[in-house]
Amino acid sequence: MAEQEDYARQHLLGSTGVPHYHGDLVRQVFMIASAAMLLGLPFYGDSLRLELPFVLVGGLVLIALAALTNPHAGTVMYASAIASGVGLAIYQTWALFSYDESTWTQFLLREVVALLFLVAFYFSMKTVRALIFHQIGKHEEAGEFDEPQAR
Repeated sequence: MAEQEDYARQHLLGSTGVPHYHGDLVRQVFMIASAAMLLGLPFYGDSLRLELPFVLVGGLVLIALAALTNPHAGTVMYASAIASGVGLAIYQTWALFSYDESTWTQFLLREVVALLFLVAFYFSMKTVRALIFHQIGKHEEAGEFDEPQAR
């Protein structure tokens, strides 16, 4: 048994392994989304002069939230859920409203960013739910949802 303790358990995408906490995945998705927003803007933007300040500020907010995310900072996870929801609404709306006058490349790049925000929103909300029910760091128990039997 002592030999097994020498090896750390590997988790998906560098997760800390804290039960019911998905902030590490949200952090990584935010960093990818920020990079996609900033690097893709010249290819999907309609007016760089107008859109660049908003995309730049949005990217900085995502990176700041990613840097501040940790299992002890519940407020940051609430902010991450809001930021990812707003980002999803903006990019999906932008993709669909400008579909007729966009190229396929513009449409697909906007959709990719919207999908990244969708993933971040889902895992942020899973963590927020766990925060609300005080489940962060707690393991599931067998029979947790079983009804008590009358005797």
